[in-house]
Amino acid sequence: MTDWNTRRILRELADDQRRQRILRAFWRYADAPTKAVATALLAKSLHFRDETIRKMPAEKKSELLASRIGTTDFEQTFETALMQYHTHEANTMLAAFLDRWGIPHVNGSIEVDDYKPPTVDAVRSAVRDLESQFDRRDIAIYLASAGLLMGGAWRDGWSVVEEVMRTAD
Repeated sequence: MTDWNTRRILRELADDQRRQRILRAFWRYADAPTKAVATALLAKSLHFRDETIRKMPAEKKSELLASRIGTTDFEQTFETALMQYHTHEANTMLAAFLDRWGIPHVNGSIEVDDYKPPTVDAVRSAVRDLESQFDRRDIAIYLASAGLLMGGAWRDGWSVVEEVMRTAD
């Protein structure tokens, strides 16, 4: 089984269009302190003033973030971007998978602590059931992100990511 981190997800699974959507979700939905940290990190790494970054449109800031994918300094920012993207813009897909696994949620956001993560077989079954409704690349990004962000038993689903990508596109 391959381990997934944010850099691999954004580089290997997300094409340019998806990567930009994910990074724009960060600027659209992340809280102010989290955006301030990302702004300061961008300014420092690009030798800009914070104010210069802050005044840029979200699309430009997303492009600048994308240029930093190779560095570990932005790992937390990219994790937040993946979480914000899935809970706000891909929540229909999230909800469909969680429903399939019987995990209680509100619009794709798990609101309880007491639930059982899906087994690898349950993940495969859900992919088979939902692949006609959602793009396989989006499914792979979700499964890789779920393992990364949720940790523990959710990482067992990482083995399915490669299976999904073998038949994507």
